[in-house]
Amino acid sequence: MDPDFLEPLTTILRATGRFGHRGHLTLAWTYLEDHTVDVSQGLMASAVHHVSELHGVPQRYHETLTRAWVVVGASHHRADAGSTFDDVVARHPALLDPHLLHRHYSPALLGRHEARNHWVLPDLRPLPTVV
Repeated sequence: MDPDFLEPLTTILRATGRFGHRGHLTLAWTYLEDHTVDVSQGLMASAVHHVSELHGVPQRYHETLTRAWVVVGASHHRADAGSTFDDVVARHPALLDPHLLHRHYSPALLGRHEARNHWVLPDLRPLPTVV
């Protein structure tokens, strides 16, 4: 793994002082600029897991949500190639809804231990296809 994988996270934290939903999406977008979806998912998972451990709340990390948001980001990254993250969010403000994935995953599935600790596929509707 790239030893500088946390640099984009550090940049976001310096700029905003927080790492909320928009920060998560920005980080995913940043990874997608230089990496495949699979690699971006791994980098994102490592970074978010790192932050949750750093703040003493490793139990808040959610593998499925983290990886699913990268897939959603990747679908827009590919469809809006050449656009900035801010441009894409302006065109697709639903991305800023932290509950957007509830269109794909039921609360029951997301609440399961398996979904929190391992990647699981959606049970309501498929995630966007990214090629």
